[in-house]
Amino acid sequence: MAPSSPHDSGEMMAEEKKWLVEDIHRAAPDLTAIKKFSTGDRAGLRFKNFLQEYQTDLILHAISKIGIEYYNGDDKAGGVVRKGKLGPNFFRFKDDHGEYFRRARIFEKIFEERILTLVNFFPRVQEVASKAFALGHGVAEHQHRRMMNFTVRVLPEAPIHRDWMPGENTGLSFAPHLSDQFAWNIYLKTPESGGQTRIYKEQDPALANERSEYVDVAPRVGELIIFRSTQAHAVLPSNGERLTLSGFFGITPEKLLFWV
Repeated sequence: MAPSSPHDSGEMMAEEKKWLVEDIHRAAPDLTAIKKFSTGDRAGLRFKNFLQEYQTDLILHAISKIGIEYYNGDDKAGGVVRKGKLGPNFFRFKDDHGEYFRRARIFEKIFEERILTLVNFFPRVQEVASKAFALGHGVAEHQHRRMMNFTVRVLPEAPIHRDWMPGENTGLSFAPHLSDQFAWNIYLKTPESGGQTRIYKEQDPALANERSEYVDVAPRVGELIIFRSTQAHAVLPSNGERLTLSGFFGITPEKLLFWV
């Protein structure tokens, strides 16, 4: 047998690399790849062309009419960063549950009337997640009050951090029932350069660095990315606007719960 060439060795190494984001075609999903992700053997799933160009254009036009709110917020790494949001996220209002739910009811109606009537993407996100984990789905509730299901987010960069609701001392009634947590992003605008999501195989942000195993996910308009938010992750600095539809979902014994 002829010895393998360096080129062959490189191909073998690429094939053996496990910490990667699997490209999934929604019409004919690779069930083996989805299973590997669900068991923690892959960094994430990327659904190409989850939204068509005309759908992202419709959503962007609606967002421009509503307007993005900019504020300085906690970056979960001990710093403060300028963020843009449309719709509340719980972490921002973790010390004021009442204000979070007040805003949630306002924006729930705005999103329903001005975005979801144009492109009803959210049930599709739930459907994809349900198929991946063979569980039903619902929107999380706290004391019989529905959480916000998604937000519009402008995030130029983010330091290494992890998102794990039960570990954030939020007091939310559903948090203790979560056994795993995931983030999802649909990209509406991508920067000229940068803006990749870096997903580390390491869970502890303090141990994640340039020598750690990681994969960079370059954002592309219309794609849906799902990854474990309990993995250390970061958003690399971007040159230009990075705009997403974003949220979380978590696994409970009964079903998947969505919130933001």
